[in-house]
Amino acid sequence: MSPQVTEITSISDRHYPAVIELLVRFFAEECFATPRERIAQNLQGMIADDGCWAAVLLEREQPVGVVTVSTMLYVEWGRLAEIGDLYIAPPQRGRGFARRLVNAAIDWSGRRGCSGVFVTLTSEGEARHRLSDFYKRLAFAPTGRTTMMLAGAR
Repeated sequence: MSPQVTEITSISDRHYPAVIELLVRFFAEECFATPRERIAQNLQGMIADDGCWAAVLLEREQPVGVVTVSTMLYVEWGRLAEIGDLYIAPPQRGRGFARRLVNAAIDWSGRRGCSGVFVTLTSEGEARHRLSDFYKRLAFAPTGRTTMMLAGAR
């Protein structure tokens, strides 16, 4: 049986708790201090928002990876999608699972009318995993733009 991508549509989804665990592991691995409660709250909000999407990769019915996508509207591009989170459990890496989740995210984004899909790479993720090489193999290209953020709206 080949691994399958399954959309998470509600907090009552039987895989929802495992998705939270995968995201908690991802954030810890990447040294983000986001508490479990905030991760669960934000994922719940994403699931309820039709401009967002979350999916789990199942191998033999066991959750081994997760991806989240959010969309935004821009004057320049129209609707764009961002892959916000992509995580594969360490023992399962190197088997094409991340590629499978990214392709599912791209397909979902296309069905939502997005003109493109982008991803933000952290310096830590680049140093640990050479993520730019991974995304370049999937036809993602640098934009020449720098992303900056003001945390906590005024």
